[in-house]
Amino acid sequence: MSDTTVQQKSINPYIVAIAVLLPAFLALAASSATNVSQPHIAGFYGATQYEANTVVTCYIISGGLMLPVTGYLVRLIGKKLLMYYSIWIFCLGCLLCILAPNLQALIAARIVQGIGSGCILPLCQAVLLEVFPLEQRGVAMSLFGVAAMFSPLAGPFMGGFLTDNYSWQWIFIINIPLCMLSFLLVKLFVPSDKPEKLKYNKKFDIVGYLSIVTAMACMQIILDKGEQFNWFDTPWVCWLGGICVFSFVFFYVWELEYKYPVIDIRVFKDRNFLFGTMISSFINVMLYSTLLLVPMFVQSLLGYSPSMSGLLMFPRAIVCFVGLLVVGEISKHVNPKLLTLIGLVIMSVSLLMLTQANTTSSMESIILPNLLLCVGVPTAFVPITAMSFMTLPATKNADAAALHALFKNLVTAFATAISATFIARVSQIHQNYLCADLVYHNPIFRIKLTALKTKFLIHYPAVMAAKKANGMLYKQMLQQARLSAFFDAFTVLAALCLIVIPLLMFLKIKKAKKEAQSKAS
Repeated sequence: MSDTTVQQKSINPYIVAIAVLLPAFLALAASSATNVSQPHIAGFYGATQYEANTVVTCYIISGGLMLPVTGYLVRLIGKKLLMYYSIWIFCLGCLLCILAPNLQALIAARIVQGIGSGCILPLCQAVLLEVFPLEQRGVAMSLFGVAAMFSPLAGPFMGGFLTDNYSWQWIFIINIPLCMLSFLLVKLFVPSDKPEKLKYNKKFDIVGYLSIVTAMACMQIILDKGEQFNWFDTPWVCWLGGICVFSFVFFYVWELEYKYPVIDIRVFKDRNFLFGTMISSFINVMLYSTLLLVPMFVQSLLGYSPSMSGLLMFPRAIVCFVGLLVVGEISKHVNPKLLTLIGLVIMSVSLLMLTQANTTSSMESIILPNLLLCVGVPTAFVPITAMSFMTLPATKNADAAALHALFKNLVTAFATAISATFIARVSQIHQNYLCADLVYHNPIFRIKLTALKTKFLIHYPAVMAAKKANGMLYKQMLQQARLSAFFDAFTVLAALCLIVIPLLMFLKIKKAKKEAQSKAS
């Protein structure tokens, strides 16, 4: 114990942060970098878009399935050795992706890559919480946010650049030398730790693990295929939904009662960790929902190309990166509750600004709310993540980091799928209401129809001009219905930012302050 402490003090924590942040950045960027290359992958293997989408979802599923066992593996072999294995398995998955002869082999390779990535993020968070002193938890979590928040935003831009200028295989090729560099940095700078010599180290909770695997697999299939098969109108989706709910409830009860749980779910008894995880999950919902909705808005309503929409989103990645570093320093001097409150209000204001967008909006009017949003995200993310782990003992960091990542993974996946479905379904609702105005006894409709018909009469006969005028008005109605759906979606997200603010009242900061003062003295 003393040797480890001496080693931690002898190494600059910022150097350790660089060593663990690089593999975390690679693992998270790999989840979003392939999003933009799906058409290229589908064309390369002669597959459909739905089949190519499995390349993304299988990576997320396999990575998520490793989160519950991170705490157990840390107790069994230690953080540093587990980081070694994770990096090499991730690198092996990248190599197999390059060599995949068909889509099935590529999916299998992505599963291997996902298994390697699953433990990296909670390990990164646990190491940062250990090497930084308590009074610098805000700095540690701002550095962690660089990987957790910036890499998913930068991934599509990097993936698009490599795919357009080289080929989609370069998304995986570039990871191999970076993985080797990551391994070297971890070996040189991450403090060695010894696994806990406890009796339950060798006992693996296979029942609990299978239950969470079943729940997550069913949930991901439902979220991935639900819209395609009209959700719960399809019997097998209902069955999978029932199995998913039962498995989650069984997992929760089993982990509370079993003597040697696969993950210590009792860390949720800590009030800071429970409410902090809930608030940070909502922040993730805002970030990833807008990451889906804004490109969808500009492509479907403003006519932007995929590359232009990717370029439109890139400034928010830069602002988020700078904001995470700046907020880490600010958090040393400002009350973390107040900082989180300010961040949530800024996010709500930025989302309300997006509700003012319409079909004639300029690029600047879309970029500005996105930049403001990515000022609010780090302002809220850094202090709330630090407060989540503030009152937990150091021995619980690995389990807590895994549960924190798992909970956010589940909520984010659910919210992302719901966001896409919300736009599709709510636009249909608005369409039903707007159709009532497209009738001949409506004087405004008659005026618009006559004006358009007169214009088309210049080039077409009367019958064709009438059809084209009706078709153009119907198209405008569909466009307005979709615009109204986006307005509702951004309004709901803005309201959610304000709804979670009362949860800040349940967080404690006095205990952590006293500990920090006693350590300083």
